[in-house]
Amino acid sequence: MLSITSELPYLDQAGHVYVPLAGPARSCLKLNRHASRVWREALRRPVDLDTLPEPDRDFLLGLTRNGVLHTAPAPTSATGPASASVPAPVSPSEGV
Repeated sequence: MLSITSELPYLDQAGHVYVPLAGPARSCLKLNRHASRVWREALRRPVDLDTLPEPDRDFLLGLTRNGVLHTAPAPTSATGPASASVPAPVSPSEGV
C-alpha cells in the first residue's frame, strides 16, 4: 500500500482536477472526469497499485515519474481508525 500526495497545488472544481505546471510546457493540466476520480481516490486513502486497472495505475505512475505526485509506504495505522484509545466520557451521574 502506498500513500500518495501531490507535490503541486491543485484545484478540484466542477468535477475536474486542475494541476498547474503539470502539463506540456509547464501549462495547467486539466484531468478528465475519470482521471479526476482516480486522482481524488489516490490522495484520499492508501492505494494498492496492483489492484488498480492498468490504465489507472499507469496514469498515477506517470504523474509520479513527472514529479507531480509523491509516493511513500502507507503507515500501518492508516488502514483503520484506532480503537479504544480514548476512554468513553463519564456521565455526570456516575461516581456520585
